[in-house]
Amino acid sequence: MHDTLIFDFDGTLIDSAPGILATYTHVLDAAGIKPAVPLDAGLVGPPLMPTMSKLTGPVEPERLAELVEQFKLHYAVIGVANTPAYPDADATLRQLTARGRTLYLATNKRAEPTLALLEKFGWAPHFHRVYCIDSQQPAFADKTAMLRQLVNDNGLAPEHCLYIGDTRGDHLAASACGMRFAAALWGYGDWLEAVPGTPLDSLTALLTV
Repeated sequence: MHDTLIFDFDGTLIDSAPGILATYTHVLDAAGIKPAVPLDAGLVGPPLMPTMSKLTGPVEPERLAELVEQFKLHYAVIGVANTPAYPDADATLRQLTARGRTLYLATNKRAEPTLALLEKFGWAPHFHRVYCIDSQQPAFADKTAMLRQLVNDNGLAPEHCLYIGDTRGDHLAASACGMRFAAALWGYGDWLEAVPGTPLDSLTALLTV
């Protein structure tokens, strides 16, 4: 049993693709830009700026920054409204909290939509602290830096922490920080090869890990 569980958000607790893709579609359509790559779930997870750049192809930095700001503006409505939780997420978080586990959230998502979604689902009380890509300025360089800061801020022993995420990048970050890792197989990761850490077929499996 792990007393401290740290969750990724996109692809782990929430199915963020519908909201993210709807917002990208709206912003690019309004700008008259045809996506340079397919608008699919492969875009979910990485930070906003490089993803928008991938979608637009070469554009002036000012134009790219404007499109990113448009995404932020519209995601607050379109994205949040179109983002569902995974079916077992609410019950699992409730049971883990009831059992006295300490829960954290560590996500590449920006703080504003993350907090809006936590409010939407009523999950804020379950998390001791929430870490987002822009929780500090300058923003975290990557998930590894975020997890290291989380550990330092809260006086945690990494070997007693379990990070639950859906991508190999999440696994690499956990490994770099000396944490155990559980792979959310229902998310957006490519698990065609051997699954690192503990594979999870459902969120409820965490109740026995």
